[in-house]
Parts: sequence; structure tokens; C-alpha cells
Amino acid sequence: MKRRRNWQPVALGLILCMLIVSGILYYTACRHLQPSVLLEPGKRYAAYHCPYGKRKLFTLPDSTLVLLNSRSSLYVPEGFPANGRQVILDGEGYFRITPTGGADFLVTTDKLKVSSPGGTYRIRSAERQSGATMYVLNGSAHVGKSYHSPTDNQEEDLLPGDMILANKEIDLMEKETFPLEEQQDFLEGRLVFHNTPLPAALKKLEDWYGVEMELKGSREDRPSKGVSGVFKNDSLQDMLAILGDSMGFTYRITRDKVVIKF
Repeated sequence: MKRRRNWQPVALGLILCMLIVSGILYYTACRHLQPSVLLEPGKRYAAYHCPYGKRKLFTLPDSTLVLLNSRSSLYVPEGFPANGRQVILDGEGYFRITPTGGADFLVTTDKLKVSSPGGTYRIRSAERQSGATMYVLNGSAHVGKSYHSPTDNQEEDLLPGDMILANKEIDLMEKETFPLEEQQDFLEGRLVFHNTPLPAALKKLEDWYGVEMELKGSREDRPSKGVSGVFKNDSLQDMLAILGDSMGFTYRITRDKVVIKF
């Protein structure tokens, strides 16, 4: 696949700064969350958490910007960054790493370990799921498995347009490529549909909000038309209300999934 290295770091910074100004910061003490399995006993952490169906942006003490997706948590150990720039991620987040000229920024999940001196990348690695992905948009990163593999512990160096596909259940980690522009819509909070079939549109909502969709009802009751439109920074509830009115379905949001019924 041909790489397109046309990502503009300046534009990226402006987008993130606009999100900060919009006031979508959410912070909570980690005692209120389901803790990550990677937390060290006796060690103190600040925990940043994004609730169900939302996305939240915040700035770490070293000026690194982090955009968390739905049902995601980031754990920052006490003493960061003086004692090292190391954090733990459970879920999905965009990171815009500020170079310091010193230690690399290290993100650890239950599947991947990502080290970078500076740049922008996206990681999706939830402890409740076996799969993980990682995309480099700007700068560079060094990626390896965060656990010891009995078969393959090969690490990879990534540049813009490179990505990692991983699955802990089958002990897989592969380096691939992707079009950079595919990630820009997510970062700008823009969902775009062009006559997209409903099942494909719902799959996109699953990826966007980090939720599971369950579709009920007969195929005969489902509309033949696709989903079209551009949605900007809408909540999951807003999106479902709009699509429900347009496509003729009802929905119910539970703790673990969204049930859609025709």
C-alpha cells in the first residue's frame, strides 16, 4: 500500500488545542475506576478516565496531549515526569508526545509497549479485548509486546503511515501500513457516511465510541437505504437518536452494549 506522508503537525496541534479550549477535560481519582491489571501494588497513580460514549482530551505535566476514547483509562504514576515518562493505557487514546531531549515517552498496555521520543500516534488496546492496533501519524515509535512470547519477541520501528496489528490470544504482532488521512476524521471528531449500509455504519460507531452494537429484528424490517451525513463531535446518544429517526429503529443503551431493534 502506498504511503501518503502529507500529515500536517501544525494543523494537528491546532485541532487538539481547540478541543482543550472547548472544555472536555475529565479527571477522576483511580479509586473510582476498575483498575488496570498492570498497576503495581503499593504504587500511587492518577487516573484519567473517559466515560461511555464520550471522548476526552487532557494535557499531562510534560505537555503531552492525550485524547481518550470511550471506556478508556490512562494511569499516570506519582512522580511523573521527573521519575520517568511512563504511563499505562487500558482502552484507546491519541498521544501527541512533546520531545524533551531526555527520556522517551513509554505507553504500556496488556499487549503492547510503545516508546517514542516525540510524535503523534493512536493506540487501541483494551484489556477486555484480545486484539490491539497502533498507528503512527507523525514522528517515530518503537513497538514490542508487553508480555514475553514463547514464539516471537521481535520488536518493530515505525514511521508515519506504519501500523501494528496485534492479538494476544494467538500471540500475533505484525507491522502494516495505512493511509494517514483515514485517521484525521477521528481526530477532528468528524464521522462521515456516504450511503453507508447500516451494518457497516454501526460497525463504524462501534469503533468510534468503543462500544458493542447488537442488531435485532428481521432483515425485511430494515431499510434498504444507506446512511449519509457528516456528524461533528456528537455523543453516542445524539448519534443514535438521529439515526433512529432516519432509519426507523429504537435503541437501548446498557452497561456493556447498545441494542438496536427494528
